Amino acid sequence: MRIRAILLGAAACAWLGGPVFAQSATQADAPSAAAAKKHHHRDGSLENRLDRMERLIEEQQAEIRDLKAQVGQNNRSGGASSTATAAAAPSPQPPPEVSAAQFEALQNQVFEQSAENKAQAAVSIKKGRPTIASRDGKSSLSITSLVQADAATFDDAAVTGPKGTPILSRSGFNFRRAQIGVQGTIDKDFGYKFNYDFGGAGGQESGAESIITNTTPPVVAINPSGARVQSAYVSYTGILDPFMFRIGAFPTPANLADATDAADLLFNERPSPAQLSRGLDGDDGRDGLGFQGSGNIWFTSAYLTTDTFGKGQIEGQEAFVGRAAIAPVQDASSNFNIHLGGNIGDVFHPEGTNPSSCTTTAGACYLESFSDRPELREWNVTWINSGGINARSAYSAGLEGAVSYGPVLLEGENFWYGIDRRTPSAGETNPNFSGWYVQGSWVLTGEPRTYNMTTASFRRPDPVNDFDPATDSWGAWELAARYSDTDLNYDVNSLVTGNQVRGGDQAIWSGGLNFYPSYNLKFMFDWQNVDIRRPWSGAFDTRYNAFSLRAQVAL
Repeated sequence: MRIRAILLGAAACAWLGGPVFAQSATQADAPSAAAAKKHHHRDGSLENRLDRMERLIEEQQAEIRDLKAQVGQNNRSGGASSTATAAAAPSPQPPPEVSAAQFEALQNQVFEQSAENKAQAAVSIKKGRPTIASRDGKSSLSITSLVQADAATFDDAAVTGPKGTPILSRSGFNFRRAQIGVQGTIDKDFGYKFNYDFGGAGGQESGAESIITNTTPPVVAINPSGARVQSAYVSYTGILDPFMFRIGAFPTPANLADATDAADLLFNERPSPAQLSRGLDGDDGRDGLGFQGSGNIWFTSAYLTTDTFGKGQIEGQEAFVGRAAIAPVQDASSNFNIHLGGNIGDVFHPEGTNPSSCTTTAGACYLESFSDRPELREWNVTWINSGGINARSAYSAGLEGAVSYGPVLLEGENFWYGIDRRTPSAGETNPNFSGWYVQGSWVLTGEPRTYNMTTASFRRPDPVNDFDPATDSWGAWELAARYSDTDLNYDVNSLVTGNQVRGGDQAIWSGGLNFYPSYNLKFMFDWQNVDIRRPWSGAFDTRYNAFSLRAQVAL
């Protein structure tokens, strides 16, 4: 209506002003009657235009009122309940004020809860091994175990010993290893391991017969309890990375076969040539300290060692054990690996072993010897033995080589051993010996023996499918073969009797079938053909076949 009044007012002013302007024009120009008639027509046209504008405005206002009515109806139908709820709800109260003390207490509570959450342990099982670890992963504890139960039989009830002495073969059953322990990390940089073995102690099974054949007649002794500490050490990496410092009792890395874990062996025992090197200054439970480290293609270790854990001697042994290896070719996709390495052991202070004559001037105090059993511990007979030699020092040195491709592995080592006599008699020289082996395997089901640069050795195969006949899964099956030769003879034709060392020459052919139902289970079926050759007059060579079975559980 306001718009209409403005328009009407403007039109009235224009209409009223028309006669005034017309009268002035008549007085000044004396217009004609036609001009007056034209002006009257213009006034009528303006009034019509005002009417049309007024109707248009009214129509627009009507449309606006209709739209407002529709909006109001929608609000009343859709928002009635909300309006009622809002009306019924109490008005919001302002939040209470928090004091500085209350805020600090709440903050401390949050910090304590966060620390408690971090302190909670995470439990996992990887490849059957239970592990408890802190949430930040810096500390952990894993339970480890290795149980190996062996049974063996021989093709002859009695085997011919030295000088024709018959020695009864000993078929039967024993636990080669029954180990349980814990290992883990502390604050990420420190490591530890404690492992106790209730089975054989270095192969000398509890209560088993140990037969020394280079005496007449052969000496038969009953071993004391074989239970002992296999490992008990603490290690540190931290700022030494990629090297590690370790101190305690542990099997020092002596050679390729020694670096292969007992659970990963191709046969029941390591080859005799490698065991001679290992037993000189390494072996399970050897007290020592030193460093080892590895990179992408290299491994090295250096340790100072003494006696094995718990071994009481007049004077303890002191030795150095070192090993180095490279793997210039490593292809994980095809399992093509090439391993080259070397090792050395130097006993620079032999242990005092003869209490009756062990003085600062005694000539028969520091005795060293090399000996081993024929790669099977069910029958603890020692066929080759250099005998005790009064020594100033002793050594072993070896070269390592291995190659793998897919499911096939071939590896071998060559060793040299020697003893530096302490007080040689006229014509006596320092004896030296040798040994070597080559062994290989083919995993019929296609799984590889993967290479581990951290230890510079090969792991056992991990079945793609665990044994389950219901799903046509048969685990992993492996064929293995080995030949080893250990010669502990020295200058047997010397005219100086004291210079002759008639330790014997042992050659062993071995064949085996290994079955892995899963990574943690293993069954081994081995055959051995043992040939012992003795160089002295009146001696009889010894030959026999042995058949053995092993059941293994490893975590």
